Amino acid sequence: MKKIVLTIMVAASIIFTGCKESTKKDIDKETTEIGNDIEDGLEDAKEGLNDVGNDIEEGYNDTKNSIASAFDDIRIPEFDDEKAEAHLKNYAEYVKMQMDKGAENIKNSEFTQKTKEFAKESEIYMENLGSDAKAAFKATMAKIDAKAQEIENDFED
Repeated sequence: MKKIVLTIMVAASIIFTGCKESTKKDIDKETTEIGNDIEDGLEDAKEGLNDVGNDIEEGYNDTKNSIASAFDDIRIPEFDDEKAEAHLKNYAEYVKMQMDKGAENIKNSEFTQKTKEFAKESEIYMENLGSDAKAAFKATMAKIDAKAQEIENDFED
C-alpha cells in the first residue's frame, strides 16, 4: 500500500515539474508507466492479501480439527433412559459447536448460562438413572466440561 501511494506521489511530482517542457507524447508515456507501476503494485498487494487469507484459513482449519479431535476420546455411554442419553449428546454437541466458533464464545456469559441450564436439566435426567448409570453420566459431563476448560486455556495461551 505504501508503494502505491509513494509511486503516485512521485508520478504526480514528475508530471507537474516536467509538464512545462514535455510534449503530449511524453506525458502519455509517463502516465502509462505510472499506471503500469500502480497495476504491478496492486497485483503485489493482492497476492500478499491472498497469502494472508490462506494463512488465516489454514490456522482456522487447524484449530477446528484440534477441537474435533479433542472430543474424539469422549464417548457418550448408552443408558436405559434414551432422554438422558440424548441430553448428554446435545450437551457435547453444543459445547463442541461453541468451541468451533472460537474462544470468545466459550468465555461469553451466554455460553456460561447455557451450560448452567444443561447442568440443571442433567439433575432431572439423573433422577431416573441407576447408581452406575448416574456415575457414568456425571463422569461424561465432567469430561466434557474439562475439555471445554482445557481448550479455553489453550486459546488464552
